[in-house]
Amino acid sequence: MSREFAAKKANLATATGILDQVRDDYDVSGEWERLDALAARLDIDDVSETWAEVLAVHPLPLVLTSLQFNWRYMKDHGVRGFYTMCSDYVAALRMNTQRWQEAWDREVDTGVVDQLTTIQCDLVSIEAPLHCDVCNKTITALLYLDG
Repeated sequence: MSREFAAKKANLATATGILDQVRDDYDVSGEWERLDALAARLDIDDVSETWAEVLAVHPLPLVLTSLQFNWRYMKDHGVRGFYTMCSDYVAALRMNTQRWQEAWDREVDTGVVDQLTTIQCDLVSIEAPLHCDVCNKTITALLYLDG
């Protein structure tokens, strides 16, 4: 399990670096203004209706709901604000991962297994891929407006 935690920590560190680099690059290039203009033009209802065909099959259309939240967030706080929110989220995931690795390590050291720790470790691992993919699709909708 230590290999899995190390790999996850490395992935989260890479994600942090990518988000930081994008923010720095776009601060210099002025790209935020272009993306904010695209976000302002985005018709959330129209995109939601179009994408609902593939994203709202489940009775609780979590992905579509997350996308709508992200689009509204960008409209309200700017695309840079959205990236900052994503960075804060990744930072929270990094802290959470550290917390559960420490809990796991205590179990290994003591030999006392708490089933909740195993479940929590698993849950911590599934959240990031889902949300990160949704964030990727959030930006994709903006980029289509530029075409």
